[in-house]
Amino acid sequence: MNETKRTLRRFALCYALALILWVVFCLGRCAVMLMHRASGDMPQTTLGAEDLTFESFECYLDLEWDTPPDDDPNWYLSTDNDPHIFYDGGGYLETVRLYAKHRLPPGSVVLYYLKPGQTDYSETQKVYGHVAGDGVYEFDLGGVEVSGLRIDPDSVGGVATLFTGIELNPARFWVWRFVPDGGQFLLILGLPAVAAAAWTLLRSRREDA
Repeated sequence: MNETKRTLRRFALCYALALILWVVFCLGRCAVMLMHRASGDMPQTTLGAEDLTFESFECYLDLEWDTPPDDDPNWYLSTDNDPHIFYDGGGYLETVRLYAKHRLPPGSVVLYYLKPGQTDYSETQKVYGHVAGDGVYEFDLGGVEVSGLRIDPDSVGGVATLFTGIELNPARFWVWRFVPDGGQFLLILGLPAVAAAAWTLLRSRREDA
């Protein structure tokens, strides 16, 4: 019974330590964000078509051989399976939102970013978008200094997309900064249990020696 209580205490201690470390980590990220915001290099804005360049992603208004789904002027068509939207600006980015409604399943919606001094986009600096609402894709960069962005709005080709902009660092309630995403939640849930189990096993072997 005493051994069971000691094991439970180890688990409680490991989870308490994990929670403290998570809060410290989040506070550190908040401090970095506030520093960048104070220095003016953390953009919070929405980019329109005039702020961007496109590759294999054509506005229907410029197409003579096809017609848009309706009269909205913001319809675009991916003319192959590797369309790109480029933004040549920079700054400190935590989150990017893409506002795009697809008429067909788009496949992967992906963001690539350049760090200062880089010229080529690579697979090592890629973030998959997750659906954050109707026609809204969100990319969590985690806080990184960038010198350029490339968003691939679909990976299929021939997809009609109502594209209305890209938002950099959208405002969000501060409490959400302390809410882990799926992967982080699994780590917080699993690592303390593994650590407590290893601690218990080592303690048991030491006592048996």
